Amino acid sequence: MSNIVENPTAYFRSLVPARGEQLRAMEQEALTEEIPIVGPVVGELLYILARLLNAQRILELGTATGYSSLYLGQACAETRGRVVTLELDPEMAFKARQYIERAGLSATITVETGEAIGLLAQLEGPFDMAFMDIEKVDYIRALAPCHRLLRSGGLLVADNVGFGDADEFNQTLRASTDWRSVSIFSFLPLHSPEHDGLCLAVRL
Repeated sequence: MSNIVENPTAYFRSLVPARGEQLRAMEQEALTEEIPIVGPVVGELLYILARLLNAQRILELGTATGYSSLYLGQACAETRGRVVTLELDPEMAFKARQYIERAGLSATITVETGEAIGLLAQLEGPFDMAFMDIEKVDYIRALAPCHRLLRSGGLLVADNVGFGDADEFNQTLRASTDWRSVSIFSFLPLHSPEHDGLCLAVRL
């Protein structure tokens, strides 16, 4: 007989990590304005992974309002690292810069505005970690540039791999000899959506 808690959804929702006033305000804004964010569970996971790597340089593809950027930035502030985050929408990029400034992380996080694939071609590595959260159909196009930019042993984290448009990316990673990866489908409280997939891949 399974000994799992009676209501796992409610139980794990009760274990959502604590966060400050600014992150909670960003969550409310995301809910009101239908802005997709990673939520505090994935945010905390990103922070933990960045700290485990002692990351000095992190690349983020898809900033939105900067919610996930703040988690990555908090880690880099402690490792004396830097985050470069790429955002297509100038209005979102402007809003993200405001949130980043309020959090006191302007010296740690740089927001670049433009189409991610084009911006990737202009960047030089190595990065220790990359977080991918752009249009899912573009994941496959970003895979080779991320491999170029990540150091050997660097970590790629891709959000929303439960979306159909991420299938080619998922299948390519699974068969690739350039990466070692795992994809996890899980309940992620306050994530957009709450039941979704997350991929972690090590650059070989």
